[in-house]
Amino acid sequence: ALFLHIAGKAAEDNGEKLYLVGGTVRDLMLKRPSLDIDLALEGNAIRFARQITVETGEKLTIHHKFGTANFRHGKFTIDIAMARRESYAHPGALPTVKAAKIKDDLDRRDFSVNAMAVDLSPDTFGQLLDSHGGVGDLEKKLIRVLHKRSFIDDATRIFRAIRYEQRLGFTIESGTERLLRKNVAMINTISGDRLRNEIELMLKEELPENGLSRAD
Repeated sequence: ALFLHIAGKAAEDNGEKLYLVGGTVRDLMLKRPSLDIDLALEGNAIRFARQITVETGEKLTIHHKFGTANFRHGKFTIDIAMARRESYAHPGALPTVKAAKIKDDLDRRDFSVNAMAVDLSPDTFGQLLDSHGGVGDLEKKLIRVLHKRSFIDDATRIFRAIRYEQRLGFTIESGTERLLRKNVAMINTISGDRLRNEIELMLKEELPENGLSRAD
């Protein structure tokens, strides 16, 4: 918590805004342990990550193409990304990214339960942003996509929906499952490397047999 306060203040001093986002927010609300901290910055994430790690001495890994950086801080892995919007040249393509505001960043995410953010600015620290009904879906234990082209744009979300459903003991929302079944052939648009990665992630789950059975 102290690191998040310090980081939020450092961002504000730069004239930028920092948010805790995605699965980190979901797991906090579910009281599930997580050692991965995902942050989104309305600004230059790589420059900010360099600033933070110069002060703390951690080794930084940078991904220039996506404007992201990550480092270890104690037992935690910190990922910092610029808040961004995404577009897809064709189904299955890696996204083209552009800097954007946090609302755009949440709009591009996979499922409502992963489309929440917590403001880390000093004056509004802890304020929740939930424009897609993520809290309600957490309460209902539902995995729900944000738009009808979700599985067309990125068919790896098919595997992610199953992983989250089985890991959390949730249910894929009925409309989302209809879209998933309708677009299951879009798996053929994923490269071999990305497909293998999704299978490996499935096998790393605590009970991989449940996810594999559901996928079948």
